[in-house]
Amino acid sequence: MASKNKEAKWLRFTICALVVGVCAGCAGGSPQQDASWKLVPITEIGMVVGEWEGLVKKDHATLPGGSVRLMIRANSTYLFAGQTATTTGVGSGDLEPRDGRLVGDTEKRAVKFTLYDHKGKTVMLVESTNHFTGERYHGEFTKVQ
Repeated sequence: MASKNKEAKWLRFTICALVVGVCAGCAGGSPQQDASWKLVPITEIGMVVGEWEGLVKKDHATLPGGSVRLMIRANSTYLFAGQTATTTGVGSGDLEPRDGRLVGDTEKRAVKFTLYDHKGKTVMLVESTNHFTGERYHGEFTKVQ
């Protein structure tokens, strides 16, 4: 009987830990809701030129979809290469400043890059929509040093 009681307590503990972990992961707060995220308007392409890396995931997905390496060039173009456990992807396009962000639209995808200061760290949030499938992705990128 004592063994079943211990198993029940362990099961309850495990479930509680899982629930707390999921809630903590979801409570990270978006830049729009978290005061520690300060928008940095992109006034010139030179502010973000260089290599960036980050994790991208589909909207409403729990786990990151894959890692992506992003290069933004001084001629207002971008290149990216990314991979998940099962696929790889590459792409490129042109960028233009719009309302303090960089936006791009190709036949295949639309992208929006938004720059933030998050607790003293420069972070670029990327949103992308695949025109063929309608799938939306978002990622958080930091500059490669």
